[in-house]
Formats: sequence, C-alpha cells, structure tokens
Amino acid sequence: MRKGFAVLGFALAAALFPGYSASSAEGVSRYIVRFEKQALKAANPSHQQVVSHLQQSLRKNMAGLNKVVKSPTNSQITPLWIANAFAIDATAAEINKIARLPNVAEVKKSEYKIFIDKDIARQAVKDAPAVIQWGVQKVRAPEVWQQFRIDGAGVVVGVLDTGIDGKHPAFTGKILAFKDFTPEAATEPSDGQGHGTHVCGSVAGSNGVGVAPGARLIVGRVFDSKGGTTTDILLAAMQWMLDPDGVPETSDGPKLINNSWGSNDSTDKSFWVAVENWVNAGILPVFAAGNNGMWGGKVGTPAAFPHSWAVAATTRTDALAYFSSQGPVAWDGTPLMKPDIAAPGDQIISCAIGGGLVSNSGTSMACPHMAGVAALMFQADPTLTIEQARLIAEETALDLGAPGKDPKFGAGLVDSFKLVEKILQNSGLASAFEAYESAIHAERALIGIQPVSPLAAPLARSIIERTCDLDEGQFRALAISVAQNGGEASLSLLREASASRTARELHR
Repeated sequence: MRKGFAVLGFALAAALFPGYSASSAEGVSRYIVRFEKQALKAANPSHQQVVSHLQQSLRKNMAGLNKVVKSPTNSQITPLWIANAFAIDATAAEINKIARLPNVAEVKKSEYKIFIDKDIARQAVKDAPAVIQWGVQKVRAPEVWQQFRIDGAGVVVGVLDTGIDGKHPAFTGKILAFKDFTPEAATEPSDGQGHGTHVCGSVAGSNGVGVAPGARLIVGRVFDSKGGTTTDILLAAMQWMLDPDGVPETSDGPKLINNSWGSNDSTDKSFWVAVENWVNAGILPVFAAGNNGMWGGKVGTPAAFPHSWAVAATTRTDALAYFSSQGPVAWDGTPLMKPDIAAPGDQIISCAIGGGLVSNSGTSMACPHMAGVAALMFQADPTLTIEQARLIAEETALDLGAPGKDPKFGAGLVDSFKLVEKILQNSGLASAFEAYESAIHAERALIGIQPVSPLAAPLARSIIERTCDLDEGQFRALAISVAQNGGEASLSLLREASASRTARELHR
C-alpha cells in the first residue's frame, strides 16, 4: 500500500517498541491478535466507508498496546484491519499480556498451512486448437456473448492464488494489478506453480478458455509452490484486495474475488471476519467447495461460511465430480446447506505457465467458471447486490440433484444465459453508464492514464453495441436518465452511442 497502515505498522513498531529488531529471536512466534468487532452504523455503507471504518477501529484498538507491552524482542507488526486484527512477533509472555487486554477477542498463532490441493489428473495439452472449451460452453457463456453482447467488460475480478503468468498471450492487457505476498516478492506478474494461471484463464482468458474474456484481473500471489502460506500473509492479501491502491477514497477494489483455496476444516473461523468485510464492502466472495468428496469430507472453510458462495464441481455429463466436497455443514448448532451452486470442474483445459494449455480437475476449476459467470452478471447490471446476484443465479440454475438446494450440487449447475436474461428483464442500460464512470476512476487509481484503456474502453464498446439494439422509445428513455444522472464521461458516451445508432440507420 502506498500510505496509511503501511506507514502505521512501522510507526507503531518504532513508537511502541523501542527495542525493535527485524531479526528473529529464540522463543518468538508469529501471532494474530484480533479485537472485538465494532459495528459500522451506516446503512448500506460505501466501499470508502467500510475501509475507513475498519482502519479507524484498528487504530483505536491498538492505542492501548504500549500499556502492557514495552519492548518485545521482535516487534514487527502487520496491521490487518480487514479482520480488526494485527500480526506480531512476540514471546509467549508478551502475547499473554496482550491477550488480557479487555478489547482483545482472540489470540492465535499464525500457522503455515496447505490451502491448495495437489493437482487432480493434471495433463499437458499439446497442439490444442483455439476452440471454446467444454466448461465455457456448458455454462452457456458463448450464448451470452453473442445474444446480449456481454462478455464481462468493465468488471474487475480479484484472484488470490499462486499467481499468474503475465506473459501468457491469453492475458494480454487483462492484468490491472499484481502483488506478490510470497517470500519471492516478484514485481512482475508470475506463477511458479501453475494453479493460479489455470484459474485466471477460466475466469477471463482469451481464445475460448475464459467464461468472461472481457473482464479484467487483480491478482494476488499468496501461495507457494506447495500451495501453502501463513494465516497472516493470507489475511494481508485479502486486505489488499479490499483496497489495492491503499487509498480508501478510490473504489478500485474488484467486484468479486475468486478463491480456489480453502481448509479441510469445516468449522475454522480464521477468515470469517475478513470474508464478512468483503461482503460489507460489496465484494462477492466465490470459493471452491473443496476436494474431499471421495473421502466423505464436508465443504471446507471459508467456503462453508454462510457469507461465502461455495461452488461444487460437475463433469461433462452433469454428474457430480467424484472429488467434490459435500454438505451440509453447521454453525453454532444450526445446519446450513452447502455447497451453494455448481459449475464445470472436471478435466478443464485452461492456461499453462510458459504458454499453451493444460488440463486440470478440482473444485478449484469449478470456482473460476462461477466467478466468470458472476462477471457477466455484474456487467448486465452493475447495481446488483450480492444477495440479489446469488439469488438470481441459484433460482435459474439447472437442478441436478434432489429437488431444491441439496448437499451435492447446491442449487444446481449455473446457467449464465438464463440468469443474464432474467437480469436484463429487470434492469436498463442506465446503470451501465454509471459503471463506465466507475471503471474510468478505478483504472486511473490502479494504473494511471494509459494510451490504451484496458478497463473502460471495452465497456464503452459493449454499451454502444447494446444501445444500438434498443428501439427509439427505449433509447429516448435511456438518454433522459443519463442526462439527469450521468457525469461528463456518461454524457460523452451517450453522444457516441447516438452517433453509432445514426450511422447504423444510414447503412441499412
């Protein structure tokens, strides 16, 4: 981050702990200290209000630390306001003092864990033709591209994974931001394992591998080649996703985040608050349900959280993939049906590191199919709430298991055509003009002014094409709405749309 808490962490380390040293010491461990939750009073808070509230709450809570801890051996602090927490290197004696503070809710060691399963039936793909892959066809994305002129343009999708091969041709012009949280600390988009590159391809890759090829990506590299990381590093990456440029006033965060990772523990709440704050800020959390189905394991966390969207995996024949984890789960003794929805996840061909394609299987592969569909949804209507998006997708899904939501497929196989059709029946194009202005601001915050606009320009083309399909009455109503509510960029785009409609009429 460029300012704010990045500075606060080092300032607190120096001010609270004069004996600060970056070196490790005997008896020192990494801990996460979480404070009691402080509710945000604003109804329907904005992204800026959520981020500012979380940062202010953590500042207030951390103010009392110097009363109990004077000079720990190693005082490296990482503020984790996304979870109302911070990470610290401390001895057992020091952390016991912190734990006794009245506003501290929980103290846990930051542990290294494997969050990404080993590849299931991974196979190289040689000399594959540029065709639309079966999973993309199964969710009916090509029909949405063709009939509704919607391909995810203007929608930013976050991905937390092993990274992304930024040189792969399927991602040309599609990576808005990248940050490496692993010890390697690469400055350019990279992936030493391949899982993240495959996942990103299924979300937004070109040449038939991606469900939403018009979408753009923000990628956090957080897992090592084994698929593991520590709790505090993962929380830091989740926090970055909420505010990539470190300036709360800019709404540069993604609309949704693909999380093809998780713990096998269906009751672990380590990331509960972080996911909850994603939702509070209007970010849809899409999670892989897990690959424990073959052993009778339940849907893992964070997918099992009520506020996470858990995705099961299906095969070409619409059967449940043998590895896909099943529900239900329970929270505080109350049963909860999981997974929530299903998508293709068996023998999925997508991008490989170094170029080319590779086949892989897992709910990790189903998750980005659902994330891509969500990008199509949010282009169709950027004003959709998370609750509305989930409800429409589940209502229009193809029911494959027991009637209703079941513990294998959830609501069923996602159908992007039916859900986008339903969304467009209830919304107009006016919201797309608002999204265009937001895209311009997000683009400037993330990459500055560029000769070629990778986010706003594709959305503008899509909007113009869609306005050409309106009849004269519909276009007049749209023009009135944009004139009354739109900014300068929207009005300029409206003039371009009007000129395009006129040109089309002249050439008929």
